[in-house]
This record gives sequence, C-alpha cells and structure tokens, in this order.
Amino acid sequence: MTWDTDEVIVRLLGAPQLRLKPAARSLDARPAALLAYLAAEGPRDRAACAELLWPNTPHATARNNLVQLLRRLTRVAGGDLVVGQRTLFLAPGVYTDLSAPPTPDDPDLLSGLDTDFSAPFDDWLRVQREARQVQWAARVAQDIATLIERGDLAQALALAERRVERDPLDEDAYGLLMRLHHLSGNRAAAMQVYGRLRSTLQLELGMEPSPEAARLARDLGTQEPPTTALVGAADIPLSLLRPPVLLGQEDAWAQMEAGWTAGAGVALIGPSGSGKSRLAVDFARVHPEFHVLLLQGRPGDQNAAYTTHARTYRQTLNAFPEVAAALPDWARTELARLIPELGPAPGPLTSEQEKLRFYDAKYEVLRQVAARGPVVLISDDLHFMDDASIEAGAYVYAKFWGNSQVSLRSMFCYREGALSTVTETLSRQMYESGMVRPIHLAPLNTQATEALLQAAQITGSEDVIREVQRFADGNPQLTLELAKYLHERGTFDVAAVREAAGRTLGSLLSERLAQLSSEARQAAQAAAVLRNDFTLEQVAEVLDWNVMGLLGAWEELERAQVVRGERFAHDLIAQAMEQDLQRMPVVYALLHRKVASVLGAQGAAAARIAAHWQAGGQPAQAALWWERAAQQAENSRQLTDACAQYASAAAAFQASGDTNRAREMTHQRDRAASLIALRSA
Repeated sequence: MTWDTDEVIVRLLGAPQLRLKPAARSLDARPAALLAYLAAEGPRDRAACAELLWPNTPHATARNNLVQLLRRLTRVAGGDLVVGQRTLFLAPGVYTDLSAPPTPDDPDLLSGLDTDFSAPFDDWLRVQREARQVQWAARVAQDIATLIERGDLAQALALAERRVERDPLDEDAYGLLMRLHHLSGNRAAAMQVYGRLRSTLQLELGMEPSPEAARLARDLGTQEPPTTALVGAADIPLSLLRPPVLLGQEDAWAQMEAGWTAGAGVALIGPSGSGKSRLAVDFARVHPEFHVLLLQGRPGDQNAAYTTHARTYRQTLNAFPEVAAALPDWARTELARLIPELGPAPGPLTSEQEKLRFYDAKYEVLRQVAARGPVVLISDDLHFMDDASIEAGAYVYAKFWGNSQVSLRSMFCYREGALSTVTETLSRQMYESGMVRPIHLAPLNTQATEALLQAAQITGSEDVIREVQRFADGNPQLTLELAKYLHERGTFDVAAVREAAGRTLGSLLSERLAQLSSEARQAAQAAAVLRNDFTLEQVAEVLDWNVMGLLGAWEELERAQVVRGERFAHDLIAQAMEQDLQRMPVVYALLHRKVASVLGAQGAAAARIAAHWQAGGQPAQAALWWERAAQQAENSRQLTDACAQYASAAAAFQASGDTNRAREMTHQRDRAASLIALRSA
C-alpha cells in the first residue's frame, strides 16, 4: 500500500509525531516505540519486536498484538510505515529525524513517552538517549579543538558552556570549560566553574566532586595560564592531537590546487600515517561551497562484493533524505540489492546489461546529490574497499567526467602498494586518461620534523630532532606517536628517543594502550576484532555487557584518542590492538567466535562471518559461510570473488575432515573459473 502524499516524516526527537503533508498527528506509546526502535537499529526480527513491546505476554498474543499495531499504523498513515514479514523495517519513503548528527538543541528521543508498558524498552531508550549524548559530547570536543586551533576561544567557550548546560552533572564538561577559561587567561572564571560543579553535585546528588576534578581545580588555581589547552585527553596537549596540516606537504597541496583548478580528481598516495586523510579533509574545508561526502573503506570490506557501497550509499541517502524521496522507482529497486529497507530487491544479476543498470542507479543518487549543490567525494582508505565497489565507483565517476551540468570533484586516499590488482588497473586507467592526478606524499625531512614538533609545543636540541627524524623516517603519525609517548613520560632528550628507537610503532602504541583501565582495554579489544562497521551495541554484545556499562569505558577511549565515535582514531591503533591480542591466542580465538555469532544473528555479510569463524578455529562453521558467500558473489556476477570463496570453502571443509564437501567446493570453483574464461573470450 502506498500513501497519498509523496513522503512521510516521523518525528522521534521530542514528542513523537507522524507528519503527513500538510498535517501532523501524535503517536501513541507503542507505535512510537516500534518506529524509534526500527529507525535506530535498522531491520529487526518480527518476534524480537513483539517481545520488546509486550515482554510479559505469551508469544502468540504478543505477535497478534504486533499485527494489530501495524494495521493501526497503516490506517493512521494511509499506507505502510513498516514492512517485511519475518524481518521488519521502515518502508521506503519513511524518514525520521534520527539520521542527522545530534545537536545541542535536540530534545530527548521520545521525550515524555510513558514507557511503563515495557521495562526492556525503557532500558533500550535510556541507552539510546545516553549514546546520543556521548556522540554529541565527542563532536563538541572535536569542534572545540578546531576552534582553538583557529584561535577562536570565544566560540570554544560558548560551545563548552552549552555542553555543561546540556548535562549539568558531567564532570568532564566542567573540566573542559575550566581549562578553556584558564587558557583564555581568566583563572577566576575557571574557579567559578568549579564552584558551580560543587554546588550542583551537592544539591542534586549530595556529593562532592571527584578527586580528579578537585585536583584539576587546584592545579589551575595555582598555575599561570598555559599556552596550550588540554582538550579531551587530560595528559596530551591539543597541539599533539591535531597538529598543523601543511608542515612538509606544501608541494602536495600545490598539486592538489592545480588538479582542482583543472577539474580533475586527485589521488593522495603514501604509507600508513603519512597524513593522507587529514590532508584531503582539510583541503576540502577551504572550499566551503562544496558539500563533503566522506566515503571510507574499512578492513574486511574485501571479503564480500559491494560491502563498501552498501555502507556508503546508505550514509549518503541518510544525509540527503530529499534525494532518497525523489529517487525514481527503477533506481530504488536496483539499490535495494544493497539497502534492503528501500524495498524488495530484484533477482540475481544475470547479464552485463543488468549490472550496468545497477551501476546507473548508483550514478543517479550522486547525480541528484550534485544537482543540489557542488559536492566533493573523498574516497578514503581505497585499499580496503572491495573490488566490486571499486569497479562500480569507477563507472560512476567516468559518467561525471566532462559533464558541465553538475559540479562534482573527487579525492582518493590509499596506501602505496596496497591496492588489489583490479583497483590498481582501474586507477592506472584514470591516471592515463587525465581524470585523476596521482600525488605521492613525500616523507618529512629534518626541517619539517622540527617544525612539526615545535608546532606541537615540543622543543629539543638538533641531536634530538635528528634522532626523531631517523626513527620515524619522516612519517608524521609515527613522529606524533613518539612525541606522545615521550610527553607522557616527561622526557624528551636524545637518550629517551634512542631508547624508543629500537621499538616498533605497534609497541609504542601498546605501551600507551597499557595505561588504559581493564574495562577500556577489553572494549578496545572487542572493537579491534570487529574492525569494520562496529557499533557500541555490537561491542557490548561481544563482551556480554550492558551498553550502559560500556559507555564509561568508551568515554575513556575517546579521551585517550584511541577511538573517535564508533571507529578507531587511526587504523594503526586498531592494528596494534589486534597484534597484542594475537599474543593471547585463546582470547583472540574466543573473541572471533563471539563476533561471528553476533554478526551471524544480525545478518552481516557471509564472507565477513566466515573469516571470523576461521580465525576462531572453527573450520566447519567457516566452510558453510564461505559457501554462502561464494553463492552470493555469483548472484552479483562477481565471479572472481566467487572463485576465491569457493576455494576458501574447500580448504575449510578439508580442514574439518569433510573431504566430500571439499571436492564439491573445488568443482564449484572450477565451474566459476570456466565462466570467467568464457566471459573473457
């Protein structure tokens, strides 16, 4: 059933409402709860929804109640708001206000809703509200860091004040505001903020501030205002967290400007830690008339076809709900192959013509985005992206090349020598055509290393600078990690640098991570095994924790610059954490098995699940998932992937002792290989 109107907007922040042009209707408790649950969590099992809304009701009665609720929603809206049989999700054309990042003016999720009908839902809602607060606080910390870098202390203070107003019991918020007042030279104002904290805690909770907050007040009350503020992590200066971008990269910036002026894309190429991502984002920021779409590859994407595009196109449609609403039916149907909530998906791709129609749907999304204003696409960590997404992306980008009707620019970032054969070939073709200009980031020389350290408020002799440059080999990330390591120990001399020089970046990071609490380390370990597309809920489920119990550990990880939101601050940190885990094989295997179970229940990509079962030492389980992944790859006409996954299935069946199934998978691999040969003939 469709609606009489073009779109339906569900307001979930504040008092829940259903907005149908031109009117709005209030939503009752359980209908609002169901819509909020599906909007926040995505597709969910029907039985789980019924149990959440009617937790103390017999299963059959709860399922019948859910059927009646869905019918009432349909009558109110004049069309289906929720669709699906065994799995429920929001219908195409239904949009909510949860997709945008939290802002200080947002009311609470489902504000005023009476949740007495379900204790489990009340718990879920409390966690969601707290998670949105954590997301907003993390965003505020990053915005304040940027404002301080620009020298705009007034705006930074105003933003910090709003954070205190938003959560008047958050000691971290008061601490940040105290530091900013101290940085601005107003020691008295910093002490007044501490007085507000004491009064609020005594009035609301009958308790005194923590020893850490009291120590901060004592330190700031006796120190002269410093030249740099401490934001987020108490022991690491802001200048170490976000150093100036152009140091040592002036030539690369000039090449980027030349490519931009010529209308070409640019590819930033360099080793891990060379500053590719930061350079691309900061370059985009000096062109504020362009909307930035950041499309990121993640470790594990290459396990299954179109994994990268499934994530990035969902992000794009969430960022541009008006584009999602305006998509033609044919494009929506094709994109449902990647995004099930868009509606029923067509059958497997059976020809090159069908595949190109699928790719044209992706082009249609970006065409409509670009039609609304200039856009720059930043494809970060290209080396992690799956080949199918790369192939589709190259097709889409080529269709934009030379089109004067739209303004779209592209930037790509990847590690040198880390691209797959398919991606390397496509990249070379774009370079040769002039569509994209490759820019290789040079390592920092001694002068640039010295400038970087000075910008980070760290000074040393010429011998110290030379030792740092030799150790880091001109890598900005390694230079900064070394500086953080030495800063935390209070030493920065030749002996200290030489003592650290025999270590790897991983060991330096490991020593820094060892300063975390046991809860924060466990949370980081679970996230490191999940690696790509993890959520706080997934991390908690892997650890068998309540999400509320995870939030404190996650805030500690954010303060320590280990994570930013729901991803690692740098993939080098994730690698260091995983290397530590590999030295504990029993724990490492157990975490992989738990991750495989969690992802399997959530319907993740089959190849991703297979890889976790394999790493967890369960070849029989891995074999079944590799087989499923191969079949899915065939259905997407990704025969090269199918060959590799059939081979993985054969090896896993062989390892589990099932030689008959191993031979069967080998036969399927050979059959897929013959199809590739026929297609190439």
